[in-house]
Amino acid sequence: MQTITGLMSQYPLQVKSIKLISDKRKKATWSLATSAGTKILKKAPVSKQRLLFLLQAIRHLQKNGAPIPRMVATTDGKDYAEDSSGSCYVLSDAAEGESPSYATGDLLLIMKELGKFHMASRGFQSTYTTNEREHLGSWGRSYAKHLDQLERFKGMALSSRSGKSGSISSSSSEFERLFLLHVDKFIDQGKAALHLIQSSPYTNWVNKVAVQRNLCHQDFAAANLIKTRQGLAIIDMDSLTFDLPARDIRKIFNKVMKKHGWSSSKAISMLRAYREVHPLSAEECSVIYADLLFPHLFYGLSSKYFNKRTEWNAPQTIQKLKALITSDRERQQMLASWDSIVKQS
Repeated sequence: MQTITGLMSQYPLQVKSIKLISDKRKKATWSLATSAGTKILKKAPVSKQRLLFLLQAIRHLQKNGAPIPRMVATTDGKDYAEDSSGSCYVLSDAAEGESPSYATGDLLLIMKELGKFHMASRGFQSTYTTNEREHLGSWGRSYAKHLDQLERFKGMALSSRSGKSGSISSSSSEFERLFLLHVDKFIDQGKAALHLIQSSPYTNWVNKVAVQRNLCHQDFAAANLIKTRQGLAIIDMDSLTFDLPARDIRKIFNKVMKKHGWSSSKAISMLRAYREVHPLSAEECSVIYADLLFPHLFYGLSSKYFNKRTEWNAPQTIQKLKALITSDRERQQMLASWDSIVKQS
């Protein structure tokens, strides 16, 4: 609290109370009651140079109509404050409301707002080019790397077997047993997706966006949106990057359908809502198909397990893997009707 009080002395505001919303060490958020209303203070989880890139991008998006809460400038006119250790903080107006729901009409609002976001991002040029984290044109390398990782995980799981029979031993974990039963199917999906993005539709779209300068949010999800009286507000910009709009579309499709089931009708309505505000050609939609075909969800869960990146609850993680494997038939059925989905959207 002493740090926050000291930081707020850099702003032309009086602080009445401070409430911690979340604290993840590198990233933290507070709600402040001030003489100018409720404000949100965020500790940036990125370097100062990366933050400067993000702040420039936010200004560009706001100028073009993206509903991002207004940033509050310090007394010196800067968009961020800095503490004695060099950590940076951004103060913004609070967005009053609650997170939207994927299970209601809010989902179509999210898709339309995503389309508007991509349109608003066009033409952005940063003076901090070393901190762009550009993914444009890199999908082939990323896919190949993740496929190599899946092969490595497969080897790790196989090495945990005992005996020479070649069968999966009872001593192997349930996660590894399920992983080995299904990994080849997902690797095949990844190889098919890699083949698709090595063709002209992906290259053509990359060349187009290289001129348009299109930003991706990378986590345009309900948790990072607030439904206000005026519409949706976007509240987290930490992962902005240059890439195809398809990246954000694939992520929201995976997030929604992982929770609520893979459905062609849902895909039609989501894609239609997006295309109402951000036109996409059939060729561009084929790139979205390729990214949906790649087993991002299977890879992500497997990576967390085999790389032991985070503490994980074994029963919960195994249930996630079972659910992912079970729902894959629905996912493949939806993807099989992709041409029809595009035509109807």
